[in-house]
Amino acid sequence: MLTCCLQQGERLSVTLYFTPGQLRGEIDIPQETYRHWKKALAPLRRETGHRPCFTAGDLLAVAVVRVLTVDSSIRVGALSTVAEPLFKLCNGAFWPTLERSNLIVDLVNARIQVLPELERIAFEVPVMVVVPLRPLVSRLREALLADSRVGNQEMLPFPPTPLPSKVGAASSGGRS
Repeated sequence: MLTCCLQQGERLSVTLYFTPGQLRGEIDIPQETYRHWKKALAPLRRETGHRPCFTAGDLLAVAVVRVLTVDSSIRVGALSTVAEPLFKLCNGAFWPTLERSNLIVDLVNARIQVLPELERIAFEVPVMVVVPLRPLVSRLREALLADSRVGNQEMLPFPPTPLPSKVGAASSGGRS
C-alpha cells in the first residue's frame, strides 16, 4: 500500500491490485495448480472472473504456500486451517518487518507466528515448519518494482519504512 502525507493528520492510501494471471505469473504456478489451491484455500476464492483483486500481501501469502507445498511437500489441504491467518498477516504487516523475520507454521495447532530472524525458535510440537521470509519478500519486491519502473530511472536500494504518526518530516527548507 502506498501512503503519502497530505496535511498533518490526513493520509492518502493507494492499494495496487493484481489479477489471478498476474498472481500466477509472479509466483510461478500453473493455472491448474492455482485452481486446485483456490478450492483448498478460502482466501483465494474471493476473486471473481479476471478482475484485479489480489494485493501484494496476497502474493506474498501465495509465495509462502508455494514454498510449503512445492519445496516442503506439504499437501495444500493441510494448509487450509492456517490460510486465513497467513493471508491476514501478509496483508497486515509491513514488508520490511516481514523481510527480517521467520514464519513459524504450526499445523497441529493451526496457528502461525512471526519471529525475528535472529531469535531462537523453541519448538513446542513436532510438526512445525520454519519459512524464512527474507528471500520471498526480496524476490517479490524486486519483481513488482521491475514491473513498475519507467525508463532508466532506478529505485532506491532500501524500502520505504513507516514512521510513527507523531514524527513530522524534518526540513531545512533548502537552507543549510
